[in-house]
Amino acid sequence: MSNELKAAVLDVDGTLYPGALGVELLRALMAAGACHRTRAEGVLEVLRQYKQGALDFPTMATRAYTLYAQALEGIRCDTVDALAWKVWEEARRKLFGFVRPLVGLLREAGYGCVIISGSPQEMIQRVADELGVSLACGALFSRREGHYTGGVDLSSGALGEKSRIFDAVTRGQDVRLERCFALGDSLTDSALFERLGLPLAFEPEPALRVLAQQRGWAVATREDVLERTRELLAAPAREASPKPHG
Repeated sequence: MSNELKAAVLDVDGTLYPGALGVELLRALMAAGACHRTRAEGVLEVLRQYKQGALDFPTMATRAYTLYAQALEGIRCDTVDALAWKVWEEARRKLFGFVRPLVGLLREAGYGCVIISGSPQEMIQRVADELGVSLACGALFSRREGHYTGGVDLSSGALGEKSRIFDAVTRGQDVRLERCFALGDSLTDSALFERLGLPLAFEPEPALRVLAQQRGWAVATREDVLERTRELLAAPAREASPKPHG
């Protein structure tokens, strides 16, 4: 990337991929008998409660990451890595058809792509490798001596975390916030949308849709996301919110 950075931040779950890669990895671990099943089922139950409106987003994220980490406790890291590759061999075919053209479009326009998503790094790295993206960050679960410890190092899908991750991965570069692009579908993307000049809500979940309407953020579907992106990149830069860059 050049010293003056125009970044394009891409979410994965529900945005580039029709589902949640972390859930697919968890189900594969359960099927293989390779994790603590009761704790893994707890993750799925928390996600169900959120979708039913019984939990708010922050509570859901905290509980889900905690239980996910506990489900991995004591498991060998290479066991999870191997299953992540196996899951990805199937999941890679489900990436939305617009994904590769979108990455190409952004690169041609001079953007450096950054993938930041809430699923575990073990899965998000597979997406980045597939798309040739060098900067990628997913959830990080604590490791020691080749095993998971049951702790969480980074809850990448929690509210506000994507903005902090963005600052960390772009630190030291001259970032033009007003020309940076962000694509995502959920409330966890909102902090970045507030700061960056070119936010695009992709088939947004209800809470993000409300915010998009209030803030005047562009909205796209899988059918028109390439067109909406071209329009945003061609438009005069809007003033980004005056929040400091780390």
